[in-house]
Amino acid sequence: MIWQNIKNAFLSIKSAKLRSALTAVGVVIGVFAVLVMVGVGDGVKADIEGQISNLGTNVLTITSGKLTQSASSSDPKQQKGSGINLASGIGASTLTEADVKTIATTPNVTSSAAFGIISSSVTKDQAVNNSAFVIATTPSYFDIRKLKTSQGSFFTDSDNNKEEFVAVIGADTKQSLFGSEDPIGRTITLRGKQFVVSGVIEKSDAGVSLGANPDDIVIIPINSAIKLTGKNDVFRVIAEVDSEKNVEKVKASLEQSIRSNHSGSDDFSVLTQKELLNTFNSILDILTTFVAAIAAISLLVGGIGIMNIMLVTVSERTREIGIRKAMGATFGNIMGQFLTESIIISLIGGVIGVLASYLAGLVIANFADITPVYSPIALISALGASLFIGVVFGTAPAIKAARKHPIQALKSL
Repeated sequence: MIWQNIKNAFLSIKSAKLRSALTAVGVVIGVFAVLVMVGVGDGVKADIEGQISNLGTNVLTITSGKLTQSASSSDPKQQKGSGINLASGIGASTLTEADVKTIATTPNVTSSAAFGIISSSVTKDQAVNNSAFVIATTPSYFDIRKLKTSQGSFFTDSDNNKEEFVAVIGADTKQSLFGSEDPIGRTITLRGKQFVVSGVIEKSDAGVSLGANPDDIVIIPINSAIKLTGKNDVFRVIAEVDSEKNVEKVKASLEQSIRSNHSGSDDFSVLTQKELLNTFNSILDILTTFVAAIAAISLLVGGIGIMNIMLVTVSERTREIGIRKAMGATFGNIMGQFLTESIIISLIGGVIGVLASYLAGLVIANFADITPVYSPIALISALGASLFIGVVFGTAPAIKAARKHPIQALKSL
């Protein structure tokens, strides 16, 4: 009986191709939108995870503000409030030069680099780059971040100590300002001061970045930045620990030392690579869920469309229902027939939506710096949602068809 219902459903769909296609469009759009949103979100998470993993598991990030609240407290109220506190990182940095020295002299810390952000456009003759991320730091930053040059070299401790106006630029920055020209030894302008380009950073393979494009960046010596701006604002500090097994010990030591520097205030965060990853993933999960929920509304619209078309179908096939009832078809037979048809249309829409989302993923990967990731769970969930939509919104029309009295159905013709 089930197989017969499936055959009848396909015959009915074939006899009204256009109407069936329009009926499935809502489900196609819904499944497509949700899968693309989730896929892009998972792709961004994978890129960020790759970037953080490339830094190594023995790197700590010290940042201003309490980004996370500990969930280890025995107080249930504190546990309930644990999580990400994005607002704490907004405003002037709470990190100081004393914190930088404390971090550098902490046992088991082999290298550290403080860096600040400089708000400035970058120009070269008539070319202007307003998107470049300009930071000031020490040469140890390049080693900790495991950066390499494709042209020239990084600036040195001597350059920093002498407050030389030199700069290292990213691959995209080089392209926007110099095009195919060799930038080494040429000058760029920051806040009216000319900086000599000493090196170009090798292009990153990261699709997305932690707040800034790693290929559209300008890095200058921190002492030169202080001379340029008259300020020494510490945005963040990264510290490399001698061994992964000492990371938690060093983290605890840093938290205690920096807290002492801040008169007991917890207005900073010391994050391991895992915690940093979890922080970004939590933010992305919230955003992805929100956007996917909006996209899922189209699934609801698609379900309503299926129900409306199936109600019209029931009215048009009154004679067929009356004849089948007169020949002994039961309530379950009629309901099964129309419910199966609704499910088939919805599943077809789901399959087309899945295929379309994969095609969109290829397009996005080719034209953007993000490669969507489609997990088997997302695929199964999409098809499951299609099945659910077909059952829920096909039930009412199926019941209406099954309740028709054979004699009344035949009289209505």
